[in-house]
Amino acid sequence: MTPPIDAAEFDAHKDLVTIITQFLCRNKEKGFSANEIAQSTGMSKTDVVNAMLKLGLSDVASRLSGRKKNFAIEDVTVNGVIYYRCKSLE
Repeated sequence: MTPPIDAAEFDAHKDLVTIITQFLCRNKEKGFSANEIAQSTGMSKTDVVNAMLKLGLSDVASRLSGRKKNFAIEDVTVNGVIYYRCKSLE
């Protein structure tokens, strides 16, 4: 059984989606792979991949509930690599 984590570690992992979203939305002119996002933000690739999965599920839930966002994170696969970018919805 894994031990519980403290509140600071919980908050740090919770904020990964925010950090990634802010990074992508500041750099809208390009698409970034999970490796590139990890290198640019100082996260591990695994944390980036997990955060992007969480973000995707959150976006689906937002659309189903009718909540509006002013941006969307898009993804595309090129030669087996997934790239992400921020798109303004305004």
